[in-house]
Amino acid sequence: MVTLQVSSGRYESYAHKLLWEGAQRHLQLAANNPDDSWFLHLSGALLAAAAFEAYLNYVGGEMLPHIWEEERTFFSQPDYRGTAGKLKRIAEEIHWTLPRRDRQPLSGVVELQALRDKLVHARLHRVDWEHTHRADQLPPFPRGWLQAEAPTKKVVGLIARTEEFAVLLHNEIRRSPFSACVLGSHPLLGMLGFGSHEARAA
Repeated sequence: MVTLQVSSGRYESYAHKLLWEGAQRHLQLAANNPDDSWFLHLSGALLAAAAFEAYLNYVGGEMLPHIWEEERTFFSQPDYRGTAGKLKRIAEEIHWTLPRRDRQPLSGVVELQALRDKLVHARLHRVDWEHTHRADQLPPFPRGWLQAEAPTKKVVGLIARTEEFAVLLHNEIRRSPFSACVLGSHPLLGMLGFGSHEARAA
């Protein structure tokens, strides 16, 4: 006779680590598929930008739950708008003076977030052009949207700078009174989730 039991528990899925893992897999796919490389790097950039904001939401929610419960309201204010506002509020709480936005690695984060905004809020892109060419040949057409602005090498660099900055922030939190709010030595790598459970007879 089969014995049944009832298991219950809790599982926490770390969105920031899952999204970062997705970004890394896109970069690996890009390396293995040169013809699709630019598109895969672009989607990897989107996932990396989302991972960084998810990390801010994770640590912010642990450190300042009363603020993150009102996230939409609080982070729509001028001084704390969007991802930059979340970073600013966390830095204030740990008494960390943020590096300059125009210096690496933070400038890479800012630029990656700007690219993310262009992708998420994308619209039809038009350009006017003119080119003198031989009558028996087609003219060279302009490159597609974002291809010149976000070439592969640049996108890879922005993702790397975002990871570099996330590590800096993570280490600052680990040195603060909020060290218990972060897991491991790397903000974006490691276990994708954690669970516990207990069982009882059915």
